[in-house]
Amino acid sequence: MLPFAPRQRFFCGKRHVTDPEKTPPEPQASARPGSKPYRVSDRHAAVRRANRTETAEDYVEAIADLLERRGEARVRDLAECFGISHVTVSRTVDRLQRDGLVRTAPYRSIDLTAAGEAMAAASKARHAIVLRFLMAVGVPQPTADLDAEGIEHHVGPDSLAAFQRYVDQAKAPPAPTGSRSDERFQHVRAAHAIELVEDYVEAIGDLIADRGAARVVDLAHHFGVSHVTVSRMLGRLQRDGFVETAPYRPVHLTSQGQGLADRARERHRIVLAFLQWLGVSPRMAELDAEGVEHHVSPVTLQIFAELCGCRPPQDPSPPQT
Repeated sequence: MLPFAPRQRFFCGKRHVTDPEKTPPEPQASARPGSKPYRVSDRHAAVRRANRTETAEDYVEAIADLLERRGEARVRDLAECFGISHVTVSRTVDRLQRDGLVRTAPYRSIDLTAAGEAMAAASKARHAIVLRFLMAVGVPQPTADLDAEGIEHHVGPDSLAAFQRYVDQAKAPPAPTGSRSDERFQHVRAAHAIELVEDYVEAIGDLIADRGAARVVDLAHHFGVSHVTVSRMLGRLQRDGFVETAPYRPVHLTSQGQGLADRARERHRIVLAFLQWLGVSPRMAELDAEGVEHHVSPVTLQIFAELCGCRPPQDPSPPQT
């Protein structure tokens, strides 16, 4: 009697039993210097967590602003603010209510709970630090305000403390106060639209360089998602002209995809070097840079490069998709 349950596989109606102890080990991460390991990496997990929290923070902030300016916050107001449908807003508000962040009822205004108010206050305080920091390093206020909206969700305590130290030493003036423009939400949504595309083409390029080929199974392992999710994303990338592939064949980058991957790596390199220049530890800088890199404008990236002594970006502008 085996002391374990044998693994069962089904092929063409026949059942095959394999011994788990004889199953080949999973491939190890690439050892190429500067490459990114092909497993569920901390950096991607951190970005996914930040993106999930970002929606909640943006909603409670918007609700707090609406309550302050208008005395009420309704679904239609949030839909107008975010530029999305009433159905999408209603679903998110339901989730926020389940999480104990808001109180509402059909056809009634949305109110924040104590937990929601605390989240909104913390998010606003973090935004103020990031905005003040960006303006202190020389980013113009309109650009700094838009960039801060995305960056604030991807900086950990270490990076935030480094920002605060910089503004204290520079004796920077306080960040502007008041309600934030709805334009910031459209700006962040545009960044998110290209973020996943950039992560995929960058991973595909690294896989090809390290292993000679990029396959669905490798990408699923790298991002920690299902093969179906990867296949759907590759279909989108192929339609947009970033990759070439076929069923059961490796994925190849087009010239457009390779250019996008190169620009993403360049931004990551500069943001990572800049955070380390500020005194953030290499590990925390790597984690934060993965999210921050998607929310820095060309102007901000140029300033970061000049301050930390990096080679200036050649073409930092993200492509239009």
